[in-house]
Amino acid sequence: MSTAADLKKKGMEHYRAGRFEDAMAAFAHAHQAFLDEGNPQQAAETANDRGVAARQAARFDEAEAAFTKARRLFDELGDRLSQGQVIGNLGALSESRNQNEQAAAFYTQAIALFDEVGAEDLSAETWRALSRLRMKQGKWFAALGAYDAGLQDIKHLSPTQRLLRRLIKVSRRLMGGG
Repeated sequence: MSTAADLKKKGMEHYRAGRFEDAMAAFAHAHQAFLDEGNPQQAAETANDRGVAARQAARFDEAEAAFTKARRLFDELGDRLSQGQVIGNLGALSESRNQNEQAAAFYTQAIALFDEVGAEDLSAETWRALSRLRMKQGKWFAALGAYDAGLQDIKHLSPTQRLLRRLIKVSRRLMGGG
């Protein structure tokens, strides 16, 4: 009989190999095994992992159910960082369903949680996801604003990021926004 950790590892192997259905099954078994072991943190993480695999497999209803389960468990644990990650995943799921305003709301909630716990990299990554969403919608100025906000969360900008930051400032000045 496999341990919960073995099942989770097998799920990650399937996921990395692009076998999302197999990953979903392994994560579901790992989730239950972690619950049986009395490890709700790992149970919540494997529920989240299952949701990610289900989204990749375009099994959106199953992804939503898994994310909802993970979110509830992380909430019970008081794990704000992981709650933010699940909410960000719900944003990506909503975006996959073309529910763009719902996706934006989830991304904004995730950013607030990441900012609350000081997870600057995750906040910046989520700002960039929101920026990409706005670009996809043709909302160019909102996209620039979201991207710029994400850059503010990064302590050490790359040369490309510094250049983009300057270009955003110049575009704001040209538009009369200072």
